[in-house]
Amino acid sequence: MYSKTGTILDTICEKKLEEIAAISPKHFHLWKETVGSMPKNKGLKFSVSIAQKKPGIIAEIKKASPSEGIIKQDIDPTLIARSYEKNGASAISVVTDKSFFQGEVNWITEIKNVSILPVIRKDFIIDEKQVWESKVIGADAMLLIAGILEESKLKDLYQLCYELGMESLVEVHTMQELEKAMNIGAEIIGINNRNLKSFGVDNSTFSSIAEHIPDEKIVVAESGIHSREDLLFMKSANADAVLIGTHFMRASDPGKALLELISGIQ
Repeated sequence: MYSKTGTILDTICEKKLEEIAAISPKHFHLWKETVGSMPKNKGLKFSVSIAQKKPGIIAEIKKASPSEGIIKQDIDPTLIARSYEKNGASAISVVTDKSFFQGEVNWITEIKNVSILPVIRKDFIIDEKQVWESKVIGADAMLLIAGILEESKLKDLYQLCYELGMESLVEVHTMQELEKAMNIGAEIIGINNRNLKSFGVDNSTFSSIAEHIPDEKIVVAESGIHSREDLLFMKSANADAVLIGTHFMRASDPGKALLELISGIQ
């Protein structure tokens, strides 16, 4: 079901398998019926929105993480989403994992009711049921992590995602993972500066991998962006977009923190 790494990622993925096993056939069938009756999404595509500015900002809503602990105690996802939209975000990322990040899948539905921005579901997707769920809750795109998926599984989930009318950000951290992403034809490639095995961050990871990605791909820098200097570095390394979570979520007003970061850059 997933590629074992000998790290906390295995614990996270094992928990995901428990959650997937708890989805009844009846519930899964209901998801499929719901998707079949859903109107075609006429909103702005995730890929289009994040590539309109240089770099586009994918502003994240995240309550906690294994490496950071509690980042923001009290979260109103709709208020944060409105603030992100008002202050220049190109898209909104929502961390939906409950067990390790204290997220909620229904946050995406709530946000889609108040914001016109495309929303990407950020979770540990390892099974097709999670792809169908992502569509049902209203996600415009979803994250696929190359490091926890065999290439054949990555391809299957990627193709299903697009068949259901969503897009996928395929995340890589090494050249080997980039090769997987390229082999399946990924159009949006995220380079995570954080090593998910050690949780260490090295911003040079982005520049060293990005130079090997063809110009026609959309390239997203993830993790380690906490200042204007970090943002300008990613821009100089040809990031089409950046995904920022912790820096914004630690602020009293995440949207205001976004505006301060991008002022004079975009």
